[in-house]
Amino acid sequence: MTFYTYNYLTNRNETWQYARLIIILILLAIFTGLFVYYLRHRWNVKYKDLSVITGVVILLFLGFQINGMMSLKASNVQANAITTTIKEVGKRLDVKPTTISVNGTTTSNNLLFKTSKGYYRTTYNSDGSAFVLEKVTLTNPKIKIVKGQ
Repeated sequence: MTFYTYNYLTNRNETWQYARLIIILILLAIFTGLFVYYLRHRWNVKYKDLSVITGVVILLFLGFQINGMMSLKASNVQANAITTTIKEVGKRLDVKPTTISVNGTTTSNNLLFKTSKGYYRTTYNSDGSAFVLEKVTLTNPKIKIVKGQ
């Protein structure tokens, strides 16, 4: 069973988004350079073709970037929901949220929380607005903890 720490859930880095943005900026600079060179030398058509190809690649990367940002937004909403639940569990058990680990990255029924006071399970009501916290005993706990930075 894999447990995720509070720090892992709050500090997940999405550095690949920044890498895509840098690639788009580099491609924009190449596109601008090729287009300006084409406008200066209209007889050399290969620069026009290269600028069109670069423009299409820029549009492709922009599509990937927008798609990635939408999924990142959805992921952040889910991460905020689980961290809010961890804070509430910490408040109910009188422990710091940074000492709590959870076996999922999204809120769902039967989440297990590993705390210094033992293992606890949550059961949500039908609309997911409240939960019951109950202490459980694991019979064969093979636990892997994923820690954040």
